[in-house]
Amino acid sequence: MLLILILVGVVYVFFQWATRTLGYRAARGRSFRTLARRGRVPDELREAADEVILDRSRRRVAKARHDAAYAQMCTRPKPRLSTEQVKALKAARADVREEFLDHMHPVFYHYVIIFMVASVAGLVLEMVWMYVSAGRTELRVGLVWGPFSPLYGFGACLLTMVLWNFRKAPTFQVFLVSAALGGGLEQTTGMLMEDLFHAQSWTYAGLPDAITQWIAWRFLFAWGVIGLVWCRVVMPEVIYRIGEPTNRLQVVVVSLLTAFLILDMLMTVSCFYRKAQRDAGIPPANSVEAYVDRHFSDEFIENRFQNLVVGKDLAPNS
Repeated sequence: MLLILILVGVVYVFFQWATRTLGYRAARGRSFRTLARRGRVPDELREAADEVILDRSRRRVAKARHDAAYAQMCTRPKPRLSTEQVKALKAARADVREEFLDHMHPVFYHYVIIFMVASVAGLVLEMVWMYVSAGRTELRVGLVWGPFSPLYGFGACLLTMVLWNFRKAPTFQVFLVSAALGGGLEQTTGMLMEDLFHAQSWTYAGLPDAITQWIAWRFLFAWGVIGLVWCRVVMPEVIYRIGEPTNRLQVVVVSLLTAFLILDMLMTVSCFYRKAQRDAGIPPANSVEAYVDRHFSDEFIENRFQNLVVGKDLAPNS
């Protein structure tokens, strides 16, 4: 699992690096336009960037007009910014990002988006890991509706909330805080599922480095690495890219997503609550519980939450 997370992080970083490098070299792309609009393109690069943009415009116009000169233009190499100039643009963008991050703080708007993205990404990672490690496909969702693994969503939000003020802290300090947060989240979630619904979604029992049923040293290390990558690489870029809501539509969309997630979580809790009651032979007491029994039966739970067992213990890890 840790190797997959690291691989995904490497691919993400490489993709961002390649996209931004190519965009800067051709004086195009959203990041370059943002720098130019804010007047952050270094003075010594303006003439070179203008030459690249002007040449691209001339080629486009000549091609659209079927100008005979276009064939001659195609024989000439396109002007590009040098490696040193691209580095200067990257440094300018880094300064813009840090100025933005230094004058803002993540709010509810950011956490909803982070929760959604991390929940889906976590689900995909879990399914990939099961296929790689066990050779089988298994649905690892945590809510009755939607492709969400809420443990990852809450984990990402928790890491963001706590590590925001640790962005410039020493590496080892970030690692320890992240490991403690991840271990605490796993322990709390596992205990609540066991105590409230007699359900288990994972167990580290049987592993030689298990600390408790839901915590193991190897996964504390994994949480530390994940938190470090999140704090240093992912979180600043994600918050910068999300930005702040600039129109009413963004606020409305996030509000609707929030309402859906709350309803989804409430229905999931009701689903497991009624499962425990049905196992105890307790009939529904009202129309809501009757609705839950009709639409979220034992068969639904078994098919939907394929990695979950209710009323018994998971087999220990080998």
